[in-house]
Amino acid sequence: MDLGVRGKNYIVIGGSKGMGLEAAQVLANDGANIAIISRNRATSQTQADRISTRYGVKAIGLGADASNPGELEDAIAETIDTMGEIRGLLATPGSTDHNGTLLEMSEEDWLINFNNVLMSQVRSCKAILPHMLKNGGGNIVTTSAYSARAAKNFLFGYATLKAGLINLTKNVAKTYGADGIRANCICPGAVETSVLAELRKKTAKDLNMPEEEALEHILFTEWKMPVSAQRVAKPAELGDMMAFLLSERAAYTTGAIVNVDGGTDF
Repeated sequence: MDLGVRGKNYIVIGGSKGMGLEAAQVLANDGANIAIISRNRATSQTQADRISTRYGVKAIGLGADASNPGELEDAIAETIDTMGEIRGLLATPGSTDHNGTLLEMSEEDWLINFNNVLMSQVRSCKAILPHMLKNGGGNIVTTSAYSARAAKNFLFGYATLKAGLINLTKNVAKTYGADGIRANCICPGAVETSVLAELRKKTAKDLNMPEEEALEHILFTEWKMPVSAQRVAKPAELGDMMAFLLSERAAYTTGAIVNVDGGTDF
């Protein structure tokens, strides 16, 4: 499938690994130029160099912590100065370990989640929207989570703010749709990022069970996630959908909340 992205420029926030990196590679494989932004500029540039070499496109890497006001805005401005018109932006923020029940979470825990989970993507949208509006439109994809619709007592902060992100995305789609802006939100379930890959190995060792069963054991017994597909997702399975929503093939899709969770809590 030709995604219609050849020669266009895309920003991937959180693109140095996991789902973001997979999406960046799908876009680059179809000829898109890529700017990767992550907390570590050197890591971003390493991945950008690999993408450029492998796919023959322009790719740059920048560093910014999206949870800190100003850093992401500066990185996006630098990207625009370097690459020119940006057609799409994907935000894939990380999670935090500052969660728990309502009574367990402190004010600081809530603030950390607020900045990492919600405000990181608010800043992404605010930073790119004026540029896209000036250039006749563009495509934004945010990343929520299946937890936004499936309350978990150990994820009060994370799940609450992921739900807020869904409303933010729909609001962007409705408010700026007539100006050529599309905004869609991906809701992943459990995805085997590098952190979960290590957890798979550790669990297999601790419980003396095959690695191919270990993470799924946690999925059902500890996280209480009734996944119809009976397995954890691979990052590439999310990256494909993210790239599609950023592409011109999804031209009539906006305001969508797309569950990519293997059939979890329908």
